[in-house]
Amino acid sequence: MLPEGLPSEPMTEVDTGSVRRALQEHRDDAVARRAQLMAKPERGSGISFGKRVGDGTIEAVSRLSEVGVVDSLNLSIERVERALAKLDEGSYGCCDVCGEPIPPARLAARPESVVCVKHAQAPRPRR
Repeated sequence: MLPEGLPSEPMTEVDTGSVRRALQEHRDDAVARRAQLMAKPERGSGISFGKRVGDGTIEAVSRLSEVGVVDSLNLSIERVERALAKLDEGSYGCCDVCGEPIPPARLAARPESVVCVKHAQAPRPRR
């Protein structure tokens, strides 16, 4: 069941201006967060393996975790860039795989969606 106020049919007309603004804001936030995570640590805050071994281990695990977040942000930025390209092409709202309309509820929840639910659930090849 769709949330109240959303049409039950595929979107035929989209307010491209508001979608574009939302996508650009999402991209800008992800780019800023990625830059923050990738910034060099402040001088003197590096990993040290001095008297307390746990301090260095905690920092190392934290950095590994940040690498995973950066990978996720990179994927998010790629999806947003593809959605923006689809807006420019005039194909926004159509699945990249099958060409069928993407349900309006999916686009409302995740404007960066470029595939329908069926193809979003399909197993993806490992990188």
